[in-house]
Formats: sequence, structure tokens, C-alpha cells
Amino acid sequence: MQDLKPSSNVTNDIDRGEVHFSINGLWGSEEMEGFIEDLNKSAWPLVKAGKTLHVLGSMEGFVAQTRETGNIIQDHLVTSRDYGLTRVAICGASALVKLQYKRLSDGLDVEFFDSKLDALRWLRRPYENAA
Repeated sequence: MQDLKPSSNVTNDIDRGEVHFSINGLWGSEEMEGFIEDLNKSAWPLVKAGKTLHVLGSMEGFVAQTRETGNIIQDHLVTSRDYGLTRVAICGASALVKLQYKRLSDGLDVEFFDSKLDALRWLRRPYENAA
């Protein structure tokens, strides 16, 4: 049986303009707000440096969330666009989590992958109109 206890880890790669996270379990609204605070703390140096933000998320043990928690995630993604978030690569998500995350991240360039290496290749690809 899958462990539904919430857990997470957040890091950043300032040189590449990336935030990396892993998240597992079923989250309540207060717990999700704490996770988002961790994401914001990790992203802030990138925002301050004027970097475009890319995110790599590992969601192997993450399950579909309640509507309330989903709304918190969606609000954060919408706000993050205003701070330079453009791409999100997600690894290891279940079919149900993929459906929920795609709905919550409308307007962002989001793709799902089975391997971290494929996700990083996609995340770090050049922009089509880049000089």
C-alpha cells in the first residue's frame, strides 16, 4: 500500500535558473502552503537575478489532491508565471496526477516524463526564437 504521509524536498540550480522538487503523499491545505513557501524561498534568488524559471518535479509518490489543495497549487502556478515561470517538467506522476496537474497548470509549458534525464533534456532545450 502506498504511503500517503506528505513529504517533500526543494533545491535550486541558480546557474541554470531551475528549481527542483520532489513531493509525495496526500497534502492538506496548511501543509501545501508550507511546501509552496519552500518553493518560493528556493525560487527567490532566481527571480531576484531576473532569470527565467524552469521547474523539475519528481512526483512518484504524489497522489491526486483534494479540490482545496488543488486550488492552492493552481494559484501558486498562476502567480509563478508572473515571476518568470515558463517550463515545468514532471517525472513519475501517475495518470490521475498528470490529469490534475495539467488542468491546474493551464497556460504553462508542462510535460511529463518517465525518466529524470529525459525531463532535464526537455527542460534545458533552447527556446525556438533564442538568439
